[in-house]
Amino acid sequence: MDYGYQLLRHIVHQVFGNLLTAARITLVLALIPIGILLATNPGVLTGGAFAYDPTAPSDEFSGMALVGILLALLTGVICWLWAAVAWHRFVLLEEYPTGIFPAWRGSNIGNYFGNSLLIGLIMFGLGFAFGIGIALLSIGIQSEALAIFLLIGLVFGLSWVATRIGLILPAAAIGERLGIGESWRATAPVAGQIILPIFVLALASTILNQAIIVLFAETAAALPNDFFAQQQVTLSWAGTILSLIVTWLQMLLNLALMTTLYGNLIEGRQLN
Repeated sequence: MDYGYQLLRHIVHQVFGNLLTAARITLVLALIPIGILLATNPGVLTGGAFAYDPTAPSDEFSGMALVGILLALLTGVICWLWAAVAWHRFVLLEEYPTGIFPAWRGSNIGNYFGNSLLIGLIMFGLGFAFGIGIALLSIGIQSEALAIFLLIGLVFGLSWVATRIGLILPAAAIGERLGIGESWRATAPVAGQIILPIFVLALASTILNQAIIVLFAETAAALPNDFFAQQQVTLSWAGTILSLIVTWLQMLLNLALMTTLYGNLIEGRQLN
């Protein structure tokens, strides 16, 4: 059986076969920053805070609203790191949550943050370099369609690289040491096959989010040049909740991809 398909099937089974435990590990943590946004800036969740109305006076965020957004972002990062480490440890070490929150593993979370930052810096550097190349090429050829195609390819390529070096994340979560080079070499034999799950997960997420916009968009106000119309969508609360659920599942599936690759390629576990 093709490794990519086998990997994708294992990832889906890992998440949806343990959905109750996944909710216990991650859902309360995910709700904390959302709760902060609801209390301070409910329009941010639906998109209403960013809707453009040329006839309305220009309003700026109040000081308290801005503090709420910054607090939600900070809390969101901490909760994501906490949840990610707990998920990796659940799958690889069978560490189940025993209370409302998963166990706090300070040193593992700190190392996970450091490794995430390292991956982020690498992705930023690659994205910046290739982004400049795409911009120059697009200016020379003057083709908007080519520019969009190349940007999609860049995003997909960065996701592939991040997956190749991302095994350092589950390693940090369980207290093991793994370098960027080691992760890259470990994924080399399956470098082509991992394209399938990366593509399918991204495509499924995009289709679901676009379907939510089509079904639950209340307004789609556009900027004067109509270029950012897609970013000016305001969702109903039902659409917002569905969008958050899709985001949550996508986060779990991406974590499962890293966890599964680590278990298979580093620890020698078999795929289902």
